[in-house]
Amino acid sequence: MYKLLDMKERQKEYISKIKKHAAKYLKTIDKTEIETILLSGSVSRGDYFPSEKGGMIDLIVMRKENSKITAEKIFGKDQDPYIPYHCIKWNGEWFAILFGDFITSQKFRKTEEARKYALLESQILYDESGKYKEELASIESFAKEEQKKELEVEKNYIQYVLSKEKRWEIREAYSQMHQNLNTAINQGIRCLYYKNNKYAPAEDRRLYYSYELDQLPENYEALMIKLMRQEIDSKKDYERRKKLFTDSFMAVL
Repeated sequence: MYKLLDMKERQKEYISKIKKHAAKYLKTIDKTEIETILLSGSVSRGDYFPSEKGGMIDLIVMRKENSKITAEKIFGKDQDPYIPYHCIKWNGEWFAILFGDFITSQKFRKTEEARKYALLESQILYDESGKYKEELASIESFAKEEQKKELEVEKNYIQYVLSKEKRWEIREAYSQMHQNLNTAINQGIRCLYYKNNKYAPAEDRRLYYSYELDQLPENYEALMIKLMRQEIDSKKDYERRKKLFTDSFMAVL
């Protein structure tokens, strides 16, 4: 498996080229009513690898306070309205633009977790007044405290999910026991991010990016392979997986 660090090394020259392309594009737009522009997503992370059909450079664009300007006014017509971003193509490269109001610490608190993750991994491309950089300090302070709280909440939820096994064991519903353990494992991966002072990304990429976290269970990659293998109708295999999870995974939390 090519992990994040492998992909960053593999793609570093291409990423550098894409970042320069984005910088050139931003010089062409009117930023009079723009407060901040962030580079987000895989280009910001350094593992951008477009498919044969291409990819998109993710930008988060925040307008100034009290501004009513629209994305269309700044960037032109949305060229792919089926994607929930404002999409434009410039000199052969696509941009997916999340456009909206300036994100204060208070607004950040109400943002869904995957978006919080994306914001905090983003890079500042434009922040002429320094307003977002100043706000970011408050956002990061809040995030650190929230992540500590979420770690305890999720650990308690994991214990709750696993405590219900007798209900299903008496029915010999081993498939449900395995499914509940899968839920506990998924929440455990989420906890690893909190343990490392990060928010968890969306579920469709959560496991992959967890391999790069600093604080992980011993032999994490091999452990996850063993945990993910399952004989869904086997009580014995459920007990094997549960012991691995409680003894080797949960211990680090």
